[in-house]
Amino acid sequence: MENNNNIKPTNWGLIARILFDLEQKSITSEEIEAEELSVPDKIEFTRSRRVSKKIDLYFSQQRYSETGAWNRVQQRIVKGRGRNLNLNMFLRIAAVVVVAAVLSIFVYRYYRPGATVLQKQLVASSEPLTSYELPDGTVVSLNSETKLFFPEEFDGNTREVSIEGEAYFDVKPDPTKPFIISAGKAQIKVLGTSFNVNAYPGTDKVEVIVETGKVRVTRKTDNTSETNELILDPGDKGTLLYATGILLKSKNEDENFLAWKTRNLIFRGTSLREVVATLEKVYRTNIDIADETLDELMLTGQYNGYTVEFILEVIASTLQLEVVDQVDGSFILRRQS
Repeated sequence: MENNNNIKPTNWGLIARILFDLEQKSITSEEIEAEELSVPDKIEFTRSRRVSKKIDLYFSQQRYSETGAWNRVQQRIVKGRGRNLNLNMFLRIAAVVVVAAVLSIFVYRYYRPGATVLQKQLVASSEPLTSYELPDGTVVSLNSETKLFFPEEFDGNTREVSIEGEAYFDVKPDPTKPFIISAGKAQIKVLGTSFNVNAYPGTDKVEVIVETGKVRVTRKTDNTSETNELILDPGDKGTLLYATGILLKSKNEDENFLAWKTRNLIFRGTSLREVVATLEKVYRTNIDIADETLDELMLTGQYNGYTVEFILEVIASTLQLEVVDQVDGSFILRRQS
């Protein structure tokens, strides 16, 4: 299966705005045509509109309480540290966020360039997707900003998928049909096991951490006579370094490698610098430490299912620091003033 490196990012923000304006009847068909939508974006807009209608039908059948949802939103606004937003602007932003959340677990059909079978694309945008079952019964979880490509049915002698980002696979065993993942410049082959793959575009490596079973990691190369592979057992980590093409095998010492999925964080005498790095990775946010002398402050604790805001407040209280919540959603840890 070929890598999918030529797909242009979809302009979800523009699509969300048009869908909102269409819902409010503040835009005409002629005005939609005048929008700067590329051909792929127009296709996605049409598909998203169909999905939106299906979701509306679903919630109406489930007797979804709009009043209750709005009350919860209002409560969050009241707790927003006194920040004031224009109501109409807030509604527009909320609409975009809602559509983005819907699209974050959107599965749609498409023909990948060079592919000979109909493919599907599973996307997790701003939030992780906790569980999705593939046609063979394999269950996959996607971290945010991740795409998974897979066929409608696994025909032939293998089960092949491709990933851009980070995902956790619990592969359904089938000794006659290996499960193969293309991840950046690496290929992962298994029969039945559970493991985590980190292969975000633009990074300098691919990481595979095995939880159960056995995994074979191979560096993809045009030289078919070249054999460069690792066999990983439970607790092993395999790393492919792009700069050198070297595959490294080591024991996984990161207790939080699945925290993006479980939201369960454990720190045992961990430096503040390492704690912040972990929180940034898990919650996909920016956290600055204002003073380098704070880097080596040590922290021990466990945080299960909490927001990053709550965790930072607890850390600040423990280490006698304070948290500055930035307007852009980032944070600063500094000494108490």
